Amino acid sequence: MRLGHYETENCNVTSMLLTQIESLPQTQRSLGTRLLMTSLSLLCLLELLAQVAAGAAQPNLEIFPKHFVLHPGEQIHYNVCPSEAVAQYLRGTLPRGEFHCIDAKFSTEDPKVLHLISPTTIKNGEKTTVDGVLEAVRPGRTKLVVRTANSEQRFTITVAGAAQPPIIAVPHNRVKEIKATEFLFVGHAGLDGFDFTAVAKPGIDRVVAEAKKNGVPVVYWVSNEYPNWYTADRHPDYAFVSEGQEHEIHVDAERVTFSGGSFMFCVLRNVQMTLHGMLKHGAEHIQFVFPAEAIWVEDADLGNKRWYPAPAVVLTTLFARRANDAQKYEEVVVPFLNRVITEFPFVGYPRNAPAPPLSDLLKGWTIVVRFGDGFERLYQQGDSKKSILLEFHGV
Repeated sequence: MRLGHYETENCNVTSMLLTQIESLPQTQRSLGTRLLMTSLSLLCLLELLAQVAAGAAQPNLEIFPKHFVLHPGEQIHYNVCPSEAVAQYLRGTLPRGEFHCIDAKFSTEDPKVLHLISPTTIKNGEKTTVDGVLEAVRPGRTKLVVRTANSEQRFTITVAGAAQPPIIAVPHNRVKEIKATEFLFVGHAGLDGFDFTAVAKPGIDRVVAEAKKNGVPVVYWVSNEYPNWYTADRHPDYAFVSEGQEHEIHVDAERVTFSGGSFMFCVLRNVQMTLHGMLKHGAEHIQFVFPAEAIWVEDADLGNKRWYPAPAVVLTTLFARRANDAQKYEEVVVPFLNRVITEFPFVGYPRNAPAPPLSDLLKGWTIVVRFGDGFERLYQQGDSKKSILLEFHGV
């Protein structure tokens, strides 16, 4: 017996009994037999109706990223959201303040293929254990079981291909200084973070390849909470665990290139922290570079603000929406710099940020912004012997 796509073992048994009874000649069916047939049918129907009602009460779930084929050794942390809320939000019928992903518990049907792990990380200077991180173990296929307060759903996960080597990273608070003429920073290039479509991957892969070709040390700022790192290269010169790209490492360098994301959040915080350390250690001329095609940012630009789970865009997209360089500077770069200088540490994270405020350290400094070779603006007038040049490439 079926009702839509619902079917139960009890109803299968009932159906078999009814078939056997119905095969009896009409003269052999007693009143009791007919009552039994009616009762069995009603019980089966009630069970099916209960299942339908229960199924209707459980919202379908959507998980991000849509990445279900993993390599052995690959780690991932899925975000869980109600499907209907995702659809409404992306259509623009659900305000951002009313959209929320939800807490979920994960388990797997075959932990020999995919299992939960409990990595540790550093937040606000304190060691903490991370929940919800999964690790692919060996080739095979299993079901990921996602449970929320009122629903349960299974997703098929396949583990195949060559083993993925881990990125060996150390907590940022264990390192005091790194030194080179120039560094390339790559921050939070993770598929299970907000760039779940890896929109910045081609640009990041290009700048990493160029840096290695030119002998420029590459630094990865990774997350243990969202560990699914998507760059083609998995062998940086340095790798630091930093959940918000916060750090107090003295970066002793003349030039630092920032890539990854998010431009207005974690990259911004890394700029703050790096600049703070340089200023406190007596730097006089600082050059920061931002390759726009290798930086991802939430698509919260102009009138149509599309935050997660809308896909991120590369910084080039924000620049391309402006008619000229002056508009690009005023509407993209100036808000970024204002936030860098006046909101330290950004959104109050970390709580134990170094003193004094960045704005105090920058008093009297000259700050210049440059796009390629044809556009330059003076953001802040100061002493020419203390200067910061910010170059944006790919504008």
